[in-house]
Amino acid sequence: MAKSTRMLLLCLVAVVVLMNAAYAQGTKLNFTDVDVKVGSKTSKNLDDGDTIDDEAEPGDTVEFRVEVTNSFTNAEDLEIEDITVQVTIEEVDDGDDLEEESSDFNLKAGRDKRVTLKFQLPIEVDEDTFNVLIHAEGEDENGTNHEVDMDLELEVDKESHLLKITRASLTPAEASCNRRNMQASLGIINIGNEDEEDVSVQILNSDLGVDSEESIGELTAEPNEDESKFSNTYSFNVPSDAEAGSYPITFRVLYDDDRKKAEESATLTVNDCQTAKKEAAEEEESSEEGVDVITPSPATGRTTAPVVQEEVPSGTTVTQEGFFGGSGLVTGIIIAEVIAVIVGIVLVVALFRRKG
Repeated sequence: MAKSTRMLLLCLVAVVVLMNAAYAQGTKLNFTDVDVKVGSKTSKNLDDGDTIDDEAEPGDTVEFRVEVTNSFTNAEDLEIEDITVQVTIEEVDDGDDLEEESSDFNLKAGRDKRVTLKFQLPIEVDEDTFNVLIHAEGEDENGTNHEVDMDLELEVDKESHLLKITRASLTPAEASCNRRNMQASLGIINIGNEDEEDVSVQILNSDLGVDSEESIGELTAEPNEDESKFSNTYSFNVPSDAEAGSYPITFRVLYDDDRKKAEESATLTVNDCQTAKKEAAEEEESSEEGVDVITPSPATGRTTAPVVQEEVPSGTTVTQEGFFGGSGLVTGIIIAEVIAVIVGIVLVVALFRRKG
């Protein structure tokens, strides 16, 4: 064997030894306990490659409790720093991943820490088995990277027939009697495995005489498609004789040949109608106070200016002035006019005497 070939083999062996040493160092960060809670049930002590015992349903909460351990011995006494734990449920959200990551933390040799990561599964999800990747990594005091992975399987199961009300609301949520054009908004989605035909909706309250019904036809079982959803707004009036109080408005969806129903309610608060009328009358009366009323003069039809009386201090004597005493200027003008008339008459009489 040529000398160059032997050297190459020795280099390869050295690389393999170094890689194995690095891998051995990497395994010092381990998962020592993994539990998964789906809804209200918990699968404990899961190992790599396990399927989570309990099946999830659309909209379920899935909680991962992961215990991570620094497997260095106290003799080696190496702390692993800036450790993070990441959980990824792959392709569960209309082909996209759901991912959560913990805050970073440090672990001394021989110590462990438990972290909890929660997910809310989409309401619109396929019935399928999804891969879950749990990954942890950190770096020891010598700068060596440590990481560990675990794969689990999460099964999602769906009922054959299941419609869910996603919105049931009133606008406004508070009104007085005789309120017109109240708005009741309803949203529905098919989260089952079967298409639903002949779906109908009802908006009901017997005390207020609310009774709306509509047949909406088919809702398909295809997640994330418009044909699987329905929404509409219905109008109703609050009767004039409605008593004050709280009225639950029922939103009901009938499907699967009326064998199943989805139902939600929203509360309408009706205020005291008499109180509302009294307050309105008081506001109207209040707005009319202090307003000057202008009336036409009987003789000419012309309007007269409003008379405003000033407040007289207590103890003051009030007297009425005569026509001529009201103003010296007016009196002088009248006297001048009378004198002018007398002078005119005298001149006319004198003129006639001369002609005679």
